[in-house]
Order: sequence, then structure tokens, then C-alpha cells
Amino acid sequence: MRYLALLRGVNVGGKALIRMADLKICFEQAGFTNVHTYINSGNVIFEASGKSTTALAAEIETCIKEQLSLSVRVVVIDQPSYAVMMKAAPAGYGEKEGWKYNVLFLIPPYDIDEIVSDIGELKPDIESMAMGNGVIFQELLFTSFGKTTGGKLASRSSYQKMTIRNWNTARKLRSLLEQQ
Repeated sequence: MRYLALLRGVNVGGKALIRMADLKICFEQAGFTNVHTYINSGNVIFEASGKSTTALAAEIETCIKEQLSLSVRVVVIDQPSYAVMMKAAPAGYGEKEGWKYNVLFLIPPYDIDEIVSDIGELKPDIESMAMGNGVIFQELLFTSFGKTTGGKLASRSSYQKMTIRNWNTARKLRSLLEQQ
């Protein structure tokens, strides 16, 4: 089966630096096949069999720690589940000019109600969030980003329980996952 691994916080702000070529080798040495990375932000498409996504995530986290000396959190999603996640985006999501669109991928185990509560009250004229299965679809008015609740997400404890990709990246990953 094809999977997507999303690494949290790599190559951001000069921290947790991982070369994608090294990451690919790490996955291959762990026994995964048809390994491909996409852009420099820790997106890995690979094939594996016989394990749950939770077990795969734990195996990948261990592999990265042992081979690359980094402790990073990982979300693993199988191709069919990822397709369902992306189809659940709200109507019109990603279409308004001047808005920033992010997909917040939640790292299991999580409590969605706890995460939503921690994020806090949104300002509906400049931001919105919609819950999906394992994701939150975030919309932020770009010109008011600094005033949004979502723009201050990094200061919340729930920020540690997610990894974020912009909508364009999330859609491209879906396309890559669907390629045989």
C-alpha cells in the first residue's frame, strides 16, 4: 500500500535540518519501497505492507532518531484515507483571492475537542476552520494574518500536536500519492 509520511517541523527556521536525500535513504534502509520525497519540508511517499499507520509512524520516528540523530514527530496516512481527507475540504476552499489556506494534520493520538478549545475563538470575518477526519482546514485573510487566532497558533500547546501544509502542497501530495 502507498503511504504519505508528514514530518513535523523539519527544515523550518534553520532547525531540525534534514536533507531529503538522507531522508529517502533512511526510509529505504528501514525497508520501505518506492520512496519519494516532495519539496524540502518532510513529505515522503512510500510503500509498505502489513502495519498500521501508527506503527509505521513510530518506526519512522525511531529510524530518523537513530540514523539522522533527530527527534521528530510523524503522521502517516494511507493513500485511500488521504484522498477522503482532501475530498472533505469545505466547498470553495482554496478559491478566495487574498486568503491563506492551510491543512493542519493532527498527530495521533489527539483529542479534537481539546485541540479546538486550545486554538481559541476565531474571528469569523478574517478566519475560519473546518474539522475533517484527522485534519483541520484553516482559512486566514492574508492581509490580517497577524490579527487572526490561527496566525498565533505557534504559541498554543496544540501546535505540538499537528504538522501544517499549505493547500497547494496538500493537493500536490494527493496527486503524487495517486500516481502509480
